[in-house]
Amino acid sequence: MNQRISFVAVVLVLGVAVAAVVSRPDDTQRFPAPPEMFDQGTSAEGTSAEAAVPASIMGSGGVALALENVTIPDQDAVAVVNGKPIFTTEYEEELTAALESVTMQYGLDWNDPQTLAYLPSFQQQILEQVIDKALITQLADEKGVLVDPGDVEAEVAAVQMQVQADPSIPDWESFLAAYNLTEESIREFITYELLVQRLTESLGPAPDVVHVNASHILVETEELGQEILDRLDAGEDFAALAAEFSIDPGSKDNGGELGWFPPGVMVPEFESAAFALNPGEISGLVQTDFGYHIILVHDKEARPLDASVAGQMDQQRFQAWFEAQKASAAIEQLYTFDEQAPAP
Repeated sequence: MNQRISFVAVVLVLGVAVAAVVSRPDDTQRFPAPPEMFDQGTSAEGTSAEAAVPASIMGSGGVALALENVTIPDQDAVAVVNGKPIFTTEYEEELTAALESVTMQYGLDWNDPQTLAYLPSFQQQILEQVIDKALITQLADEKGVLVDPGDVEAEVAAVQMQVQADPSIPDWESFLAAYNLTEESIREFITYELLVQRLTESLGPAPDVVHVNASHILVETEELGQEILDRLDAGEDFAALAAEFSIDPGSKDNGGELGWFPPGVMVPEFESAAFALNPGEISGLVQTDFGYHIILVHDKEARPLDASVAGQMDQQRFQAWFEAQKASAAIEQLYTFDEQAPAP
């Protein structure tokens, strides 16, 4: 998952970019994206404060109607994680917050029978994420991972400043009231986000990985590619041929140079060929959706990852670690909402 997450879902809806956000695995996100049919073309990033009208929360088709149609199990707990129960009241709080978030973000009308039909699967998503949250909290406790209260307060202050900077919001108290938030609920959310960040950091930095420094010549046809290979075999200069024939506008004027790149950046066929070559070797024709490539590898070595790529790797490592921990955890779901889903 390569994304930056706002601490408060309604801040995203308002288009306020909150600083110091956290990258983490998809299945531990606070609020799941609703099923595809929910998406009415309104993304959080593209929604203005004016468009995200708080009245949509409690209107005739808003969250109040959704809450009238949810299933709240008539039992004390909905799951047990390593012997610790997740109480139904905890689940209900998370569900209410999630419904408020997606209702605003996607402009949902819960009067629509098709929208209501997805409530059971949505409830199941929330249950699974509450379970993940409980497990992550336990894992952090086992590893001694803590969140500095000062960091939490700094982020609460940052959220408040950015919300108040929006001219469409009268003041902080009005914002909280309009979106059914409290400072404590924001503080709890930020604490958990930082806990996940600290837990990710506890796994250590992304290791250096082998990068390749390469150039290529890209052409449209196999025939031309073979002709260029023949000329390279005859001793002609790779950079000169790239400048003459390559159709890659980003590299042809630099002799086909692509610079250094790690695994996972290039398309699979290109990457496989490039990493199989030794420095100084030239590939045969490598076909991709872009055409036919001839690759020259200049060098290979272990190098630190670019920050954005390192972030992706951190998420992938955290995801793999978390899934392994989850597989060995004692998790018991005491209720399954999907079984209550109406026929389409």
